[in-house]
Amino acid sequence: MTSYLLENASQVITPIPGVMRGTALKDLKIRTDVSILIENGYISAIGTRSELHSLLTDEVFRIDLAGKSVLPGFVDSHTHLVFGGSRETEFAERVAGASYEEIAARGGGIQSTVKATRDIDKKELLEKSLFNLQKAVRHGTTSIEIKSGYGLNEETELKMLEVISELKDAQPLDVKSTFLGAHAVPGDLSKSEYISHIRQMMSKAGKLADFCDVFCEKGYYTADESRDILLEAEKFGMKSRLHVNQFNDIGGIRTAIEIGAASVDHLEVFPGDDLEDLAKTDICATMLPGVSLFLNIDYPEGRQIIDAGCIPVLATDFNPGSSMTLNMPLILSLACTQMGFSMEEAIAAATQNAAFSLGLEKTGCLEPGWKADLIVLDSANYQNLIYFVGEPIIEKVFKAGAMIWDRSRSWDGINT
Repeated sequence: MTSYLLENASQVITPIPGVMRGTALKDLKIRTDVSILIENGYISAIGTRSELHSLLTDEVFRIDLAGKSVLPGFVDSHTHLVFGGSRETEFAERVAGASYEEIAARGGGIQSTVKATRDIDKKELLEKSLFNLQKAVRHGTTSIEIKSGYGLNEETELKMLEVISELKDAQPLDVKSTFLGAHAVPGDLSKSEYISHIRQMMSKAGKLADFCDVFCEKGYYTADESRDILLEAEKFGMKSRLHVNQFNDIGGIRTAIEIGAASVDHLEVFPGDDLEDLAKTDICATMLPGVSLFLNIDYPEGRQIIDAGCIPVLATDFNPGSSMTLNMPLILSLACTQMGFSMEEAIAAATQNAAFSLGLEKTGCLEPGWKADLIVLDSANYQNLIYFVGEPIIEKVFKAGAMIWDRSRSWDGINT
């Protein structure tokens, strides 16, 4: 593996090791005019060039980062990246005034993605997913979570999980997989019948998935149903995550606290009385501002969630129906402009805290002994990552010590 010396970075910005919450969330470490030595996939030293000189060998590849800033790679902890078909026509109809109900009545909505995902063959689904991962890398993502949930039958749910498993080996990003069989209810079964089918999938899904998730929402799965599904999943080695409080508060957060979930995701509807109890746990509060932008709904109350002492996380929720973006810098900008995050809080929430929510060790922080997952900005000031909204400011991406994206050379190592 190539060793790198990233020389003379104008700024190196990182969370302090450990889960960040409350007032400590703002306490990023900012080093100026330093170099980073990367060996065997990890950061071995950070210091001035003169300090690192004695550690260098002839095999080290040097890159001058004068005028550049460096941050940890992003950890996108909530995506639906594997799916068939596309829904841009539905999006055009919706922004032109059509309601979700009208679109669904014509065969659109989630059921259209379910049909497309059932129909697509596994090889094509893998190729499409790899293409999407390339986009994620170019936006600075170095670790990602991917859910099933567009199958709603055993054959397709397992096909999706198999594709996610193959993605882990086909490209360099760390990938965590989540079984989301309880995403919706297929039209040909009652909910009770489908829950029985979900239970039957568990033993096979548990061999492929790290987590199990449930869409706990009115018209989908109740808090009690969610708890029962997730407790069953734990028997097969899958840890719990929940979609909660997107449109209604139906007790999902209380369920997450009861079973010790890793994360509660969405939170567009304010947690209210549950917030104080959530803050007493190590359950991550994952917020997805791309959904609010895409659907024009309320944003999560990020400032109140942070001030309560919860563990905030930011992710894209990339999916074809409600957040068609893999742009993590955009997510950070939305968190700062719409949800009350400071820039430093947003960075911590999208790196080290997100890594914690997925159980990724030595990830999301730039310190000696930590994995060399990092992004290089074409800017001397890290604040331009968030300030310059939508600008392609990421110049290089390193994953486990390997450079997998270099904008100036127009290549990425995801295909190698």
